[in-house]
Amino acid sequence: MLIELSLEDCADTFVGGPLLKGLSGGQKKRTSVGVELVTKPALVFLDEPTSGLDSFSALQLVQLLHKVAEAGSSVLFTIHQPASEIFNSFDSLILLNHGKVMYQGGVENIPLYFKDRGYPLPTNHNPADWIMAVAQQHSVEDLSKSGFFESCTLTDYGMEKVRASTEVDALGFSLHDVDLGEHDNNRRVSLLTQIKLLYLREWRNVTRDKASLGTRLGITAFLNLLFGLIFQDVGRTSNDVMINVQSHFGTVVMVLISAMFGAAQPALLAIPEERPLFLREYSTDHYSISGYFLSRLTVEALVTLLQSLVGNVICFFLIGLQSNFFYFTLISYSLSMASTAVAVLLGCLVSTPALAMELLPLLFVPQMLFAGFFVAVQLLPVWLRWIQWICSLSYGIRLALVAEFGECAEGTDIAAQNCENALENSGSDVDAVWWYWLVLISLFVALRTLAVLALKAKATF
Repeated sequence: MLIELSLEDCADTFVGGPLLKGLSGGQKKRTSVGVELVTKPALVFLDEPTSGLDSFSALQLVQLLHKVAEAGSSVLFTIHQPASEIFNSFDSLILLNHGKVMYQGGVENIPLYFKDRGYPLPTNHNPADWIMAVAQQHSVEDLSKSGFFESCTLTDYGMEKVRASTEVDALGFSLHDVDLGEHDNNRRVSLLTQIKLLYLREWRNVTRDKASLGTRLGITAFLNLLFGLIFQDVGRTSNDVMINVQSHFGTVVMVLISAMFGAAQPALLAIPEERPLFLREYSTDHYSISGYFLSRLTVEALVTLLQSLVGNVICFFLIGLQSNFFYFTLISYSLSMASTAVAVLLGCLVSTPALAMELLPLLFVPQMLFAGFFVAVQLLPVWLRWIQWICSLSYGIRLALVAEFGECAEGTDIAAQNCENALENSGSDVDAVWWYWLVLISLFVALRTLAVLALKAKATF
């Protein structure tokens, strides 16, 4: 496709935008057409594909569309005053004037058709310019009196050969005698190929946008350094004093909430920002929703893992947390991924980034209210208490608290009693760790599945 559109020399060039110089206007036009043709569609419908192109590029594009038509696709496009060479290459033409069909048929029949109605084509004149002049310089009433709009079907004016064709389509046009077997077999590549290519594109976008990635990791590093300095050595204080345990408790919760915020917010905005691109490519059968989702998940998981490692490497040892570093990082990472699942679901339900930002409080506030931090779970109203079971933050906090205070709570001294109180107030049970992991993973899977269904519903609405 790059060769056919003469885009080999700019194959690795940024498309560009308002702030980034990239392809020229003509190259962008050809690229946009190529993106649609690469999937070998059964029907190609283009609006002004030659506008903004020089005469050579316009002719080259039309010749490519002709090849697509000869390969078995139906190609329709609107065009205004094409060059004579382009005009003469059309298989058929529909001339519209004020919403009415003024002519429909082969371009070779236009001179006779217009001559019979009193508007002969001047010598050495571009038929496209002439028919536009006739349509614009005369009223619909005058043209109707001359015989236009009455009978201008394809079978008029020497088109009996089409009627004799053994195969015609619903419009009366002859079908091309080509073998479409190979064409049909290659309509969709495998899911693994889709994931691979979409993953490469997602990763390329991440590495290209170094400013966003750097800002995300930089903010994570700054916040965790701030936590480490404010709560320095809190985890190493004696558990004999209840205020030390409470501070230790609060530190763990703050670190996990920060991890949840840092991962979920970019995930909430990602799909609404890419929505126009996704809808265009999905509607033209470039890939499946599953391929798109799994590729995004892969890149998102890698970036989130990097973010979790950066944050915990900085704050874990400064605070002096008592659990295993890698286990705590796994808890933080799992909570972040579960939170991104909620964010992605909300992002799939909205159409714009601005609307997604309005939903940001809905993403975080319920999580914090039912995590057992601001108020003990047993003090929540009974009819609202069930919400804690669908909040990933509550499970992440319980896993982390069990990791921090589980061993301490096994004794019989005052320190053990304080640790036991911290676990009890948050609803954490040392024997239910496996259950917390199971629910956290289940929430991730369920929310991601709902997000796929939501995106599919919105894409086909």
